[in-house]
This record gives sequence, C-alpha cells and structure tokens, in this order.
Amino acid sequence: MSRPIKLHTPPAFTADIVADARERIGEILDDLARLTTEYSSDIEVWGSAVTTAGWEIARLGQWLGLEGEAVLLLGGSSYPDIAEHEGTSASNVYNRVGKSLTLAPYAKAAGATTRVTAEGLEAARRDYALEDPAAASLEADDRAADGSLADRIPRILVSGPVKATAIVAALPDYRRSSVLSTLSILAREGAVTRVGHGVYALPSREGDETVEPG
Repeated sequence: MSRPIKLHTPPAFTADIVADARERIGEILDDLARLTTEYSSDIEVWGSAVTTAGWEIARLGQWLGLEGEAVLLLGGSSYPDIAEHEGTSASNVYNRVGKSLTLAPYAKAAGATTRVTAEGLEAARRDYALEDPAAASLEADDRAADGSLADRIPRILVSGPVKATAIVAALPDYRRSSVLSTLSILAREGAVTRVGHGVYALPSREGDETVEPG
C-alpha cells in the first residue's frame, strides 16, 4: 500500500471472525478427506464432496476478504489504497465493503448496493478509537460475573433467528464490540447457533422448524 497502516489493537470482532473461519475451514477439509477416502470408488459422492467443499471455502474466503478490508479502513487506509494493493478499482472496493459484518452497522443502501460512505467510515473510526482494551476487559469481566449480557442475548432469540445488527440495536446499553464478542463466545459454547451470514438463533430442538429472519 502507499503508506503504513497501524492499529493499536486488532478489532475483537474481526479476530473472532478469523478464528471462526479457520475452525470452519478445518472442518470442511476434514469432512472432504473422510468422504473422498470412504467413497473413493463412488464418483458421484466424491465429486459432490469436492464441489461442496470448494464453494464453501470460496465463500469463507470472500467473507475474510471483506473483513480484512474493513480492518484496513478502520486503521486509516482508504478505498484507493486497498484497490492499489489488490489490483482493482476503488469503486469495486467501495461497492463490496458494505457487506462486511464489522462495518455493516455503518452501511447504507444505495440502490441494489450497500455502501459505507465517508461519513459512515468516520463514525466507525470514532467508535473504534473509543475502544479501550483495558476498560473493555474490565467491562467484560463485570458483565460476565452477573451474566447479564450472556443471559439477555438468548432471550432476544426466543422468537426466532435475528441478525447480529438487530441484536446490537436491541442492547443499546452495551458496547457493540461486547455484544458481538459475546455472540461469538455463545456460538462456540453452543448456547446460540449461527444460521446464516451474521444471523443467530437458539439451538434447534428435535421437532423444531427453522424460521428465517424477517
């Protein structure tokens, strides 16, 4: 890039996304190895397993790409900086970065495209600058002690799947990063389930039907 970009700490939510993607890619490759070994003589199963794994890894790659761009923008980079580094156009980066989960709360619809404007990016940078790692850690410890945030999130999901941005909006007394980090922790513990791109629900029970978020 044209200039160095420095972050005082990696955004916690993006770090969780990287960890989740790494775990998921490992699971995909393990499943692929098992299926192509057990069904090595069945070309239909073998080919289907390879195809499914390939597209799923490609989807995760696009997801990580968007989050990486979001981190660079938060760190003070610009759309032209990222475009120069990736060998694409600034408008291409501008058009796709609104899909990032990290910047989604700051994005606005512009026709068929969701974009993060310069004003939205400045708001995201201000919020990021307010994050004090030490204070956030103490806040997380305090709230973990009484379990208030971890208890409130599942209650929001009682009626069905909810987008992460809507969960954040429903908890205005908590920092956005605290809500998103707690969501990731609850997902890893199995207390909630990720049922779509940035969509969470309570774990399904036998006989339950999956309800798409409205």
